[in-house]
Amino acid sequence: MRVVGKAYRFGHFELDARERVLLADGEPVALQDLPMRLLIVLVERAPATVERRDLAAALWPPGTHLDVDASLNTAVARVREALGDGADRPRFVATVPRRGYRFVATVEVGAEPSAWRPRWGIASLILVALLLSVAALRFGRPDPSSASEPSASSEVAMEVRRHLLVGHLHTERRTREGLERGIAAFQSAAALDPESSEAYAGLALSYALLGIYDYWRPREALEPAETMARRALELDPDSPEALLAHGFVAAVGHWDWVTAEATFRRATELAPQSPEVWQVRGQLELLLGRPEQGLGFLRRALELDPTSPSLNASYAWQLFLARRPEEAVAQCQLTLTLHPDYFDAWDNLKWIEIRYGGEAAALEAWVRADDLENGGGEGVRQAYDRGGLAAIHGASIDKLTARWDRGDYQSPFDIALEHAALGRIDEALEWLERSLTERETDLIGLSVDPRFDALRDAPRFQELLAEVGLPTALGGDSGT
Repeated sequence: MRVVGKAYRFGHFELDARERVLLADGEPVALQDLPMRLLIVLVERAPATVERRDLAAALWPPGTHLDVDASLNTAVARVREALGDGADRPRFVATVPRRGYRFVATVEVGAEPSAWRPRWGIASLILVALLLSVAALRFGRPDPSSASEPSASSEVAMEVRRHLLVGHLHTERRTREGLERGIAAFQSAAALDPESSEAYAGLALSYALLGIYDYWRPREALEPAETMARRALELDPDSPEALLAHGFVAAVGHWDWVTAEATFRRATELAPQSPEVWQVRGQLELLLGRPEQGLGFLRRALELDPTSPSLNASYAWQLFLARRPEEAVAQCQLTLTLHPDYFDAWDNLKWIEIRYGGEAAALEAWVRADDLENGGGEGVRQAYDRGGLAAIHGASIDKLTARWDRGDYQSPFDIALEHAALGRIDEALEWLERSLTERETDLIGLSVDPRFDALRDAPRFQELLAEVGLPTALGGDSGT
C-alpha cells in the first residue's frame, strides 16, 4: 500500500500514515496492523468509495489464502470500534452496499501529527520479549528478539511475532470479541508474512472456535477454518500449530477421528512442551472412551501452563465427562480463583451442579454465567423464584426456540440440553437430530456427556452416536 507520510485530522483524531499511529485528543489509540492499514487506505482516498476488491488488493499481497470477505468485515469492525463509530449511523466509515466502504468525515491534511510514538520503543521491545518467552513455552520456538537494534527485516519479523502472540492471547479468552480480535491479529500476521504457517493455523483454530461456541453458524465457521488449516499444513507439514489446526478441524468438522488422533500424536512428538497439543489430545482420548489416558494428557498440559483459564476450565469439564463430579467442581472453583470472570468456568459449574443435584450452587453459577454473557442474571433469578431450576430451563427453552422460529441461528444442541434437563426425551432427541443436520460441533461429546444419560437407551440416540462415529457405550482405557 502507498503511504504518503502525511498526518490526517478528522474529528478529534489524528492519523500518522507513515508511522501508523492513531491519536485521539493526543492520546494513542490501540489498533492492530491490518485495521490500521485499512483506515489509512480509506482516509487517503476520502471521500471516494473504495471497492472491496481494491481494499483486498491494497491490504494483502497476491496469493494470500484468506477469506477476504470475513477478513474485511472483521477489520472494518475493529476500525469502527477504535473510532467509536457505528454501522447504522456512521460518522467516519460508511458501508456502500454491494460495493465497499468510504470515509465520510471531513479530512484535513497536516505536515505532522501533534505527537506520536515510534512503534518500536523500549517498552514495545520488552513486551515482545516477554510474549516471546510465552511462545517458547507453548510451542518450543526459539526467541529471535535478542538483537538490541533490530534491522528492517528483523523488525518485520518481530511485528509478525507480536501479531501472532496477540492473536493467541485474544483467542484464549474464548469470547466472540476475543476470537474476532484474534482473527484480526492473525490476519495482520499473514498480511506481513504470507508464508507464516502459524498465522494460518491461528486463523483456522479461531474460526473453528467461533463455530464451537455458536458465535457463528457451525457450517459457516468451519469452511474458512478448513481452508486456513489446509494452507497452514501446505506451508509447513511439520508445524505443530498446523498439525493441531488440521486435527482439530478433522475432529470437529468431519468427525474424522483417525486423522485427528494421528495428527495430534505427531504434534505432541514435535512439540512436547506445548500445552495446547496435550490439551486437544487429552480431550480426544476422553471422547473416544479412554478417560484415564485423556485426563493424564490434560494434567500434562496443566503442568506446562498451570494458570491458563482455558486449560483449567477444560480440565474441569473433562473431569465431569469422566464422571468425577467432586473433582470437577473443585477444579471449577480453582479456575475461578485464578480467573473470577471466566465465563466457561461458571457455565461448566452450572451444568455440573445441575446434573449432580447442587441446586443452590447451580443457581448462583447460572446467574453469574448469564451476567457475564449478556447481563441477564437477574432474569435467571426471577425465573427461579417462580418455579426453581425447572422454571429457568423452561424460560430458556422459550427464549431459544423463539430465536429459532424467527429464523435467527440458535444452537439446536442447546435447546436439546434444556429439554433433557427436564426429562423430555422425545423433544431432546428431536433437537439433537436438528443439531446433526447443522453438524454442530457439540455433538462430538455425545457419547460421554452425563447430561444425556436419560436418552442413552433410546434407539434414536444410538443412531446419532453412530452418525458421529463415536462409541455407542462408555468404555475404559485402551491404547497408549
